[in-house]
Amino acid sequence: MAGEELTMITCTRRIEFDAGHRILEHESKCKHLHGHRYAVEATFVASGLDPLGRVIDFGMIRDMLGHWIDENWDHTTILHEKDRDLGEAIEARTGQKIFYMPVNPTAENMAEFLLNTVCADLFSGKNARCTRIKLYETPNCYAEATTK
Repeated sequence: MAGEELTMITCTRRIEFDAGHRILEHESKCKHLHGHRYAVEATFVASGLDPLGRVIDFGMIRDMLGHWIDENWDHTTILHEKDRDLGEAIEARTGQKIFYMPVNPTAENMAEFLLNTVCADLFSGKNARCTRIKLYETPNCYAEATTK
């Protein structure tokens, strides 16, 4: 009806992980290797609710996105691909898994990567799609990537 507001229903799943990183050419102490207890909030929307009344099953988000994070980022070191010398040294010395990004692993770049690369791939063909990633680097600081 004309003038009637449309309701958009979303659902969000929080996933936490631990990882190390450093920011190449950072002007302060973040240029050094350090770690964080990250938290990701992934928000999904669908054109309509499924027969059970859901945008997407929370367990599916955990199983798909949570599994990707566990396999690729949890307890790893996340580095810019230009930082391969450090990554190879860490891997050779400790066996630590390294994840290379095409850009600096800032919270902003990591959020954008999760939204536009990881979630776009994982949930392709599903009824629901990820429209927002909120990535907490600390309890007080986060970056957010959104799409319509």
